[in-house]
Amino acid sequence: MSTARVHSYRNSDKSYSRNVTVRKTKRRKKRHYDMRKIAVIAAASVLAVVGGYTVYNHLPFVKVNKAIAAGNRYTEDADYEAAIDSYSEAIKIDKHSVTAYSNMAGAFLSIDDSESAKKILYDGWQNTENTGLLDNYHTVILNEAVDSMNTKSADMETVLSIESVLKDDNTNKDAVELLDAAYSRVFDDAYSYNADALFRSDASTYSSEGGSDTFSFEEYLNFEKELLAIYEANPTDELKKVILEYATPGVSSFTMNYSDVEAYQELLSQVEAVAGTDENLDSFKACLSNAQEVQAVFADIFTQLDVGNVDELRSFVVSDEYLALRDIFLNDEYTPQENTTYVPISREAMILNRNDGKWSYRFLDFEENPETTGVITLWANFFEDDGVQRDSISYEPGAIDGQLYPHTKYDVTYLKSYITSGKSTKTIKMNYRLETTITSEDGSTINSIIGDWGGENEWEMDIDTIESRIRA
Repeated sequence: MSTARVHSYRNSDKSYSRNVTVRKTKRRKKRHYDMRKIAVIAAASVLAVVGGYTVYNHLPFVKVNKAIAAGNRYTEDADYEAAIDSYSEAIKIDKHSVTAYSNMAGAFLSIDDSESAKKILYDGWQNTENTGLLDNYHTVILNEAVDSMNTKSADMETVLSIESVLKDDNTNKDAVELLDAAYSRVFDDAYSYNADALFRSDASTYSSEGGSDTFSFEEYLNFEKELLAIYEANPTDELKKVILEYATPGVSSFTMNYSDVEAYQELLSQVEAVAGTDENLDSFKACLSNAQEVQAVFADIFTQLDVGNVDELRSFVVSDEYLALRDIFLNDEYTPQENTTYVPISREAMILNRNDGKWSYRFLDFEENPETTGVITLWANFFEDDGVQRDSISYEPGAIDGQLYPHTKYDVTYLKSYITSGKSTKTIKMNYRLETTITSEDGSTINSIIGDWGGENEWEMDIDTIESRIRA
């Protein structure tokens, strides 16, 4: 049994040996096959590593980082143009790379190209919605404004740039403070040297002295309205102060077109409703209201004079409206209209002057605005005949087809004087006198006088006769 078992084990062992021998043979063959496979796998692995490295290097974020890193190296070497190219390449690959936008803006600032820096920061904010880029964009704008004020080159465009920061971010305290600081600096530097420089820089009297470019009243109006909208969205005492400041320009004198008066009044009503008022604003509003009242007095007579009806001056110079206005100046009563002996009334523009915090105004005379459609001059001089105050007025028509000369001026006076009746009889009576002065371009003048103008004893005398009588 034991032997059998041994045999059986041996047989099994032999069988096992045989099996081993066979398996060894087979394993050698398999080994030979595996080596080939291993070689293939190894080669494939090398290719995979190389290929993987190649793929990795072509991954977008890797290329972006490499481009940024290259840009940073160029920046360190002060090769800003090359740095900008590298950052630009990074943005082409990934338009959401905040770092690329920020570093590219820095490179632009390094070569003093703030316009490009602002553009790339703003584009970056639009593409990424990253508030840091927007903050940097605002910082560049405010720094530009500070530089402009420090170099005395700031104007209303500078103010608009500061306001643009508040339109994006109505909580920006730096922008509000800078607007406040800019109020006096900007107007003094850019618009104080000429009354026409702000709203009428295209007028004939305007001459640039290194001041600002043209800035229209409409632009100023929109600027102040946008400030009001910003305030309504986020009211602060600091911004209210700025709004009240800019409600009137920060100059001692400026000219505005009369056609803008109504729009200005509407603006000031909005300012008062939102931010209140102050003494400065009240006196300015009084000027605008009074100007409209004065224009209403002269509206009808201007209409008549525009079509050549100079005769209408006879009835107008003794009208209650005219005399009431004349007496204000004659008696030195308060009026926001500047009190002078000869008060010009024209329809094109008015000059507003600030003195000791209060505003006054006057309309342009002919010399200030020779292309006027016509100027009436109110006479507020004491001149009595036998205790009767004379009523006088002047009128200068506008240029014809742009030709200023010869220039005619009509002086009409209602006075008490002697009138020659018949051949020698002299009668004292109230009558009208018309004096006409024609000025040529060379400055020479021709004068004539008509006595009892429009009356039954009308007479005319030329200047030679007048001068001979004066000499006699």
